[in-house]
Amino acid sequence: MNYTFIGDIHSASDDLKVLLNAINTEEDRLIFLGDYIDGTATRHFSKHEETQLIDPLGVLDILMNRVNQHSDIVLLGNHDDFWVQTATGNDLSYQTWRINGGAHTWRKLGIHSGALPVIQRALNAPKLAPYTKFLSNRPFTWETGKILAVHAGVRWGVSLNKQEKDDLLWIRNDYYFNAGLESAGWHKNELGKVIVTGHTPVQIFNRSGFIKMQADSQDVPRYLIDAGSRSGAFSGGIVALTLDPNGGFVSAKFVVNQQVQEIPNKLIEEDFLSKDPK
Repeated sequence: MNYTFIGDIHSASDDLKVLLNAINTEEDRLIFLGDYIDGTATRHFSKHEETQLIDPLGVLDILMNRVNQHSDIVLLGNHDDFWVQTATGNDLSYQTWRINGGAHTWRKLGIHSGALPVIQRALNAPKLAPYTKFLSNRPFTWETGKILAVHAGVRWGVSLNKQEKDDLLWIRNDYYFNAGLESAGWHKNELGKVIVTGHTPVQIFNRSGFIKMQADSQDVPRYLIDAGSRSGAFSGGIVALTLDPNGGFVSAKFVVNQQVQEIPNKLIEEDFLSKDPK
């Protein structure tokens, strides 16, 4: 059985439906890497903009059905954790969510107030409580003997069972780069497992699709597969990366604006096997 990892979705239920129709959802084990909600409705081009669908509940409905019917793995992302923590009345999470897509998501959820007590009540009311419960029960990691999946990454030098939640959901440069510095090149994979993450849109590195990170040709690969869905980037979409049980590359598909693209292995090896993240 192969494993198919699906990167950040950010309310793009239309692209998600197209992607699921394009991959082997019956035989492969699906692992979703988090960040199912929030997102921007505007897709920016050089001379114009397009409006895109923002449908957080549509995405969550698909995921809940996949878990119930197929036992898919659905990990927690930092945006999903905003929902979970705000539902408990956590003011810091509420404030952070508000300025990171929350205000727009609340309107999509039928919440027409920006006050924490109102939002908290709504997230725990009968209409939204099943979604709150679903997100509250999401794990942080999934692993086999050869592969690890996590939303953001890990803190090097810390065993997996002692990783901090904030690192699993938020870490960036200290996971990607030596000494946390982009100019120092990719950090060596100290876990010895293939690691698949989302969280950081690849457009930040002037890429599209996904990035394969290796410190050198002998380093065990790490994949960053947040393709910038509903990030506002014109190339933003959702990636599905399929690996075999040993972590070997099988295939990759990329959905942008409901159009499926196949990313060939030759391109991945030539373009992404590099010490230089640029």
